[in-house]
Amino acid sequence: MPMLSAVLRHTLSRARAVSALTALSLVAACSSAPVAPTALYDFGLAPATTDGTRLPTALRVADVAGPGWMDGNAIYYRLAYAQSQRTDAYANSRWVESPVNLFDARLRNAAAARGQVVGYPTPDVPSLRVELVDFSQVFDRRDASRGVVRLRATVTLARGVIDQRVVQADAPAPSADAAGGVAALTQASDKAIGEVLDWVAGLPLGAPGQATAGASGVHPR
Repeated sequence: MPMLSAVLRHTLSRARAVSALTALSLVAACSSAPVAPTALYDFGLAPATTDGTRLPTALRVADVAGPGWMDGNAIYYRLAYAQSQRTDAYANSRWVESPVNLFDARLRNAAAARGQVVGYPTPDVPSLRVELVDFSQVFDRRDASRGVVRLRATVTLARGVIDQRVVQADAPAPSADAAGGVAALTQASDKAIGEVLDWVAGLPLGAPGQATAGASGVHPR
């Protein structure tokens, strides 16, 4: 009997060792499994030409602002057909930097293509301030989505508000994934920027005494 007990103990010990080695092998296999690289996106090249109206005067473009959830570089989407109050982020796709910074650079380039952009505040140069409100890919169906860019634009001069406007631009996504969302959001951004600059170009910026103590009107879209 003592010999049988020793044999059983030896067999159990070997079984435990094999189990441990098997578990370690599985962990090693999982850790060495290929991981999909993160895809990084920006807005791509700016449009080569600008067809919009020229700005009637020099313009200062203030830093674009946005809510806290836009501070990172996540690409957000919303399943409007399932739960429109919830947003999610793609796991393996990111902007190269925050969408606020990407939009800021795009806006400045577009404004510079239409006239003179001043980098510092002066009393006689109007300022454009843009605040992003929404910047996400919205799925209306599982296979159909669009990029949605919503913003609030304000033009001021000499500490007074000349006018304010809310703009929303949508663009269809060519595919129901992150790449499609990026393409749609880029197109929607260009549309929103074009609409803002057309609006600014139509304001009485060149005439003195146009600034008021408060907003002359808000035009929702």
